[in-house]
Amino acid sequence: MAYLVVLKPLAQTEVSEAFAWYAQPHIKMGDAFLTELEHTSGFLASNPYLYAKAEGDLRCAHLNRFPYSLFYVVDGDTVNVLSCFNQFRDPKSRSDLLG
Repeated sequence: MAYLVVLKPLAQTEVSEAFAWYAQPHIKMGDAFLTELEHTSGFLASNPYLYAKAEGDLRCAHLNRFPYSLFYVVDGDTVNVLSCFNQFRDPKSRSDLLG
């Protein structure tokens, strides 16, 4: 069964900000960031229960080459990505993801 992976508005904003950072002329890794994001999203689509729970029903999938984690919940056949969280941020700032 393939799950539908949906980036919620906060996650979309965070992905856009991360892409903008990595796409800067002196970094030139924007495309690599998006490729890694797609790779991890592919794992979520095929088996979202592969990744450990972080808190309650909130799960966390780490990107391999970049210091970001996808925090998500599984709702039926949909994987709702709530945040593309920079691992250098204060972990307390993600405490309101579950509402």
